[in-house]
Amino acid sequence: MRFIMCDFRILRPQYESRQEDALNWIVHAHAYSKYKENLSSENRKSYEEYFEQMRKIVQRFACKSDKIRSRGSDIADFLHINWDSMEIFNLNKGISGAYMNQRMQFFDAKAQNLINTFYDNIFDPPQNLIHVSCTGYISPSAPQKLVANKDWGNLCQVTNAYHMGCYASLPAVRMAEGFLLNESRNILLNNIKKESRVDIVHTEMCTLHFNPSLHDPEQIVVQSLFSDGHIKYTLCDYNDYNLKSSNCAFELLTQNEVIFSESHDAMTWRLSDFGFQMAISRRVPSIIAENIEKFLENMFIKASLIFSEEKENAIFAIHPGGPKIIEYIRDILNLMDDQISFSQEILFEFGNMSSATLPHIWERISRSNVLKDTLIVSLAFGPGLTISGSVMRVI
Repeated sequence: MRFIMCDFRILRPQYESRQEDALNWIVHAHAYSKYKENLSSENRKSYEEYFEQMRKIVQRFACKSDKIRSRGSDIADFLHINWDSMEIFNLNKGISGAYMNQRMQFFDAKAQNLINTFYDNIFDPPQNLIHVSCTGYISPSAPQKLVANKDWGNLCQVTNAYHMGCYASLPAVRMAEGFLLNESRNILLNNIKKESRVDIVHTEMCTLHFNPSLHDPEQIVVQSLFSDGHIKYTLCDYNDYNLKSSNCAFELLTQNEVIFSESHDAMTWRLSDFGFQMAISRRVPSIIAENIEKFLENMFIKASLIFSEEKENAIFAIHPGGPKIIEYIRDILNLMDDQISFSQEILFEFGNMSSATLPHIWERISRSNVLKDTLIVSLAFGPGLTISGSVMRVI
């Protein structure tokens, strides 16, 4: 069976901010949070002093506008600093913003609207719908409610693929392959002719988890890097793929995934009272450096290919954990700039959208003039420490 990835559709977040404006908001929010936190302290400072202190920290550690031009969010709070009128970040009610329950209620409403929009004019349900997110969980999930509302309950199975972080698109694709294989067996056993497809939908709202009371440099990096992103795409059998599509599609050749030994503390994504909290160790680049080439060699062997022979002409879709990650992998593998340009473009235009980022890179490649049969090498990293990858061919 030949697996095809196709039919990408992006829904941008409701609000967009230039990176300069987003960083200025971060300075204001952290300064006001510190000011409120220290109101009763004998050593309290003025708001202006806290603002200058945070401005210097953000200037030093944040991702600048030369690497990220703009970022999207589904939260209107980021457009102003009138704290009392904010839905999530009313810092006069609490220096950390809203509690987890309120943030999840916000996610649920937004995710439902997004899912409904993705399927507004779709009357033929997929046999399987995989919902991917690491930024919000409500049960029943938005896709489950969609299926119930459309009376697709006997036609579409929903799988929630949650809390894997930035690499989650690749396990979701792996799940989709398994579902398609299972469906093909059922079709053969029952001797019926039937198209089968699996839809994958990402709804990531990373900005929902910003916490202005966490002032350490690591959190400044996170809050200046992550953004919201939503995308839908399809996996199907080659025989069911519409070859007349104006955009190119991808044939999946192989995948690989490894959890490195003694690295579980290198990257974490944990629940707190005020949203999810990320931690990234400085060890991550060295772990990647020690393992990336062997990982790629083994992955290519699975597709009966030799990495060293194919590398020069391949396009690399690298999840941008940050600007330095893309450049770091480029240097380790001795890649040319044009081989990583799609990854850099998506980071620059949208920021890090967690699991939705790699599919955005794929979508961009699908609309480009990349030659047929070009290999697309995808790489992403997440808690574990996990490295996940795939090799696809442009068709």
